[in-house]
Amino acid sequence: MKKNIRNNLKFLSIILVLFFIIALHTNVHSQMGTSNVQATGVATVFAGDQALARDQAIDDALRNAVEQGLGTFVQSSTLVENYQLVSDNILTWSNGYVKTYTIVSERLTDPTSYEVVIDAQLELSNLQNDWNSIQNLLSKMQNPRILFIIDEQNIGQSYNKYHFLSVDMTAAEGALMNKFLNKGFDVIDAATMRENVRREQAYAALTGNSRVAAQIGKNLGAEIIVTGKAVAKVATGINLGGMKSCQANLTARVVKADVASVIATSSQHAAYPHIDEVTGGTKAIEKAANKLADDLMNKIAKKWQDEFYNATTVKVLVKDVESFTEINNFKSSLKFYVRGIKDVYQRNFSAGLAELDVKITGNADQLARELERKEFDKFDIKILEYSLNRIVLKLIPREMTN
Repeated sequence: MKKNIRNNLKFLSIILVLFFIIALHTNVHSQMGTSNVQATGVATVFAGDQALARDQAIDDALRNAVEQGLGTFVQSSTLVENYQLVSDNILTWSNGYVKTYTIVSERLTDPTSYEVVIDAQLELSNLQNDWNSIQNLLSKMQNPRILFIIDEQNIGQSYNKYHFLSVDMTAAEGALMNKFLNKGFDVIDAATMRENVRREQAYAALTGNSRVAAQIGKNLGAEIIVTGKAVAKVATGINLGGMKSCQANLTARVVKADVASVIATSSQHAAYPHIDEVTGGTKAIEKAANKLADDLMNKIAKKWQDEFYNATTVKVLVKDVESFTEINNFKSSLKFYVRGIKDVYQRNFSAGLAELDVKITGNADQLARELERKEFDKFDIKILEYSLNRIVLKLIPREMTN
């Protein structure tokens, strides 16, 4: 009798342990799908502009919501990993973003501060697989326009360094454009680009000159430019019963047009069997381009996500600087007066022009608005030029303003 009781208790204990483990397992998988959190965001009201402060407070709340969601996820993952239910190191997983949110409350906490409280639903999964989140991220990054310049050499084609301009669109460009358009990106027509680019510019961009590529993008109204090269060949030594194994290699780099900085690169390979080598080469290039598009979109999305939720670098050019002391005063004022600035790096100072990299939580648009409306002690600021990642401004000493 006692033996049966012990066996029953042992069996019951095993059932309870299994139930506990399954509950933990379900909890983590639920958190890997969606998570609901409430977060608060605060922003400073400049020059009575409550609408701008409200937008910035919402952005601040979104960032805080993601931080909360990721913190909960990591804690639960650690707990379950102790029960050996997680075989891979999911603590290295770091993607998290807001899928939807509603505003619970908003108010002026004092004449210069605006507070917003939100309920947010976080999607803790791979960003590239969720179309709605791509749209949300594109909107947050101000829907940058993208331009593709892909040189291409198919099987059997005669080729010279200006071959790129002799076609309306390459197969790689067509495949990339379709993929990005389907995800909601704003794409500039390749034919328009060819009509407005000089031969030497195109060749320089295709051979890796990021500054020339950036200039082409700026001239055509693109904030992002993708340059690359596609080459198709017939594989030798492969017997496919009369078919030819057509192989394609495609490489590309993604450049921010206004600051000429590379934000992503990718290389892809694909094969396509066909009786006609030109057709097979085209199909292989298109197949490689589709793989490249997926990889680039994933990398671009991760880069933008990191910039929005953590920090982005805005290039700030200050014109007509009278002295080294003046630019140092400006750098000190930035950190003291402007909310969200993490660091300021001086890259160059020559002939009255100072070049700074400002690392900020937010974007260039927010920084430009705050700079022009902010009342600094020794000077006012006039914005001369502005783009997604770059601001050109001038310092106006206070004694010169009336």
